Amino acid sequence: MVIIVRLEWELHFFEIVIPAWQAYLRAEDALTHALNHGGPVDRTRYDAFREGGAAAFYLHHYADIIAAERPVFLPAHVKDVRKVREWIAMNCRMMRSDKHVSDVALLGDVADALKHSQLTKRIEEREVVARGAVIVIASGMGMFGFGEGKFGGADQVIVFANSGARPLTTILQNVIDAWRRSIGWDLPAVGEA
Repeated sequence: MVIIVRLEWELHFFEIVIPAWQAYLRAEDALTHALNHGGPVDRTRYDAFREGGAAAFYLHHYADIIAAERPVFLPAHVKDVRKVREWIAMNCRMMRSDKHVSDVALLGDVADALKHSQLTKRIEEREVVARGAVIVIASGMGMFGFGEGKFGGADQVIVFANSGARPLTTILQNVIDAWRRSIGWDLPAVGEA
């Protein structure tokens, strides 16, 4: 017997996208713990990178789910996945401030670069063109804006975009918040599901 499970858009968000993001946050926490208290630092670096990549894939491709299902909140003029991403991008703000950020596009570049290793199409308009731009490094100290990244500059997954270095955690948070704003959902505390 074959059982087919099809998640509608809301379940997909809460059962796939959010758990992938939460797994990434746990992996980042485990990396910090290993650095501060001893432990398998290399293993936890790989775990953070893998979980960050998975969260980026699922969150970026959530737009495909919305474009296909066309939930009632989606404006009628938003006809395809590219337009869904443009619509979501209008609600993307830096860490819940009023400052608009282009993290929806940046997240797409990250997901594509991790998937394809080296990008060859539309590279003049991309922020990231190779998987090597998404790495775990020893410190992000002094590289980010106020409130971005781990306190004290601990190891974390960092995206080296053309526009500057950014912690993947912040990019994911901003895009998840953009989805919630666009759908009309309340924003839970930063980092919470």
